Amino acid sequence: MDATAAHAFAIPPVSAHRPTTAVEDIVTLAAGVWLLTGTYVDGWAHNNLRDLETFFTPWHAILYSGFAACAAWIAALTWRRHAPGARWTEAIPAGYGTAAAGVLLFLVSGAADFAWHSVFGIEQGLKALFSPSHLGLATGGFLILSAPFSSAWHSPQRSWPQLMPAIVSAMLSGMVAAFILQEFAVFARHGLIQTYTGGGGAQPAVTIPTSSSIMVSLASFFVSTAVLFVPVLLLSLRWRLHAAVPAAMALLPSVSLQIMVALRDAWLLSVALFGAVLVGVLWAVVRPKPDRHARLMTAIGLSPVVFWAPYFAGVALHDGALSFSPEIWGGTLAWTGLEMLALGALTLKLRATAGTSPVSPAS
Repeated sequence: MDATAAHAFAIPPVSAHRPTTAVEDIVTLAAGVWLLTGTYVDGWAHNNLRDLETFFTPWHAILYSGFAACAAWIAALTWRRHAPGARWTEAIPAGYGTAAAGVLLFLVSGAADFAWHSVFGIEQGLKALFSPSHLGLATGGFLILSAPFSSAWHSPQRSWPQLMPAIVSAMLSGMVAAFILQEFAVFARHGLIQTYTGGGGAQPAVTIPTSSSIMVSLASFFVSTAVLFVPVLLLSLRWRLHAAVPAAMALLPSVSLQIMVALRDAWLLSVALFGAVLVGVLWAVVRPKPDRHARLMTAIGLSPVVFWAPYFAGVALHDGALSFSPEIWGGTLAWTGLEMLALGALTLKLRATAGTSPVSPAS
């Protein structure tokens, strides 16, 4: 089992697949941002507009034109590398095999999405996140956007400027996961950790939460922590990251989710910014490196703690009280830290088994 799992962390041997350049990866990301923008705009429509009755919408136009740009560019990369008499699969750039599969999956899911909407109508709210065709689209988009990260993993000796596409790729891939898991997104709303009483025009008052609401909240923090900080962990396993990188990777997805829900809790943006600054300060102080396991584990384990702590404080200041007792909010912070410590320990073990050498470009 360990050997099989560790294979994912090993550097593949030299093969017929030619790696991409940093410039080519930047073009991939530009098309990917186009695709991701369409995804979030479509999410905004599903969250904020009623009576969506047609597949042919402006946001679908952005989404599918972005996909067309991604598909055309990946096809062009493959075409330029194809040698006469060789297999077309061998012409796919190193690290882009999953992106090619993502293009096919997205294409099939897009056709299925049209058929689904024609039969069942346009989904709204939570139902849109469970639609099989939407899950296929999200998976295809994830595979496409992760290509520059995978490409850099195949070419670990890139300099720091050449590594930027891999960093952006990891963050954008996490934003795809954040989108499809938006009901678990902590920074999409603040009512996640608050329970209110009152009605009939009366000002709602913060009250004690139920056990079920506490467990839903804890699950949301688990999911949000993985979405935001697993990409940071994967990058830090291979490269030394500037402190601004984990800060930005925590901040930008949180801001995007709040924008997608029409800034219904716009004050959370300042809370997210404060938490991201604390993450950056943590990494600047600890200075984790791929070959310094204690520092790496300290930084990745404390990152969710310092990022989520301002969220609890901000909600308490905004509402004047907090439903969660110190045991609950303190335990939630501890759980998210333990989650990343466990994932960090597991990936370090897999990397050691695979024999992957870390790389530390100057930060």
